[in-house]
Amino acid sequence: MQKLFIDKWRWRIALFVGANFIGAAISPSLAGPFAFAMGLFIAIRIFKLKPVQEFKKLKSSRVAKRTKTSIYAEIVDLKERITFYSTYKEQPVDASSDSGIVLQADEHAIAIASEVGLIESRSSGGVAEPNLIDEGRFLVTDKRGVFIGNNETREFVWSKLVSHQVEPLASAMVLYLSLSNRQKVSGIGMDAKSIKDVQQRIEFAVAVGLEREAQFLDKLKTQITALEFEKTTAPD
Repeated sequence: MQKLFIDKWRWRIALFVGANFIGAAISPSLAGPFAFAMGLFIAIRIFKLKPVQEFKKLKSSRVAKRTKTSIYAEIVDLKERITFYSTYKEQPVDASSDSGIVLQADEHAIAIASEVGLIESRSSGGVAEPNLIDEGRFLVTDKRGVFIGNNETREFVWSKLVSHQVEPLASAMVLYLSLSNRQKVSGIGMDAKSIKDVQQRIEFAVAVGLEREAQFLDKLKTQITALEFEKTTAPD
């Protein structure tokens, strides 16, 4: 095995030296470029670097192929969401009285997520770290969001919402809600699938408050159009 390894290096060194002689024989100024080209070839062989085409092929293979079936499922989901948002005032969202929250006369529940956590950033050694404050449920209405925990209740009024963003936390995700009337930023922690749905419903609730429901629904319809086009060329 050791002899084989030495032999491999011998022919590589011989190629490198030979490149210098060939380049010098043609023209002294070509010795360097010939040696460089051969050195690059040897480096590729040593480190087994993939050519550009192979790299692109490898990269594309890692991307999950979207089939007609998976795209169709997305289209169905979006259509169901459009139906829900278009008739949300008549939709049966379980916001039962045992939550301790009484809806206002003109307030309608849009979503309720169970088994969530109230997250708040607190400084520890000069570094802000997310801390679990309480556990409970999170109710989303067209007016506000309300965390109902074991120890406390916290309200997020959508008319005061400045921004919302999702960040990872361990194996879960946190939807941080920044309000103009609150100095500290709190968040709602939940699983990745639930947080995507809750975030979209908050976006719809804000659109309702701004009287932009039509624009919100048009955005979903545009996504459906794009998916329909993608489905025509997707594999079965």
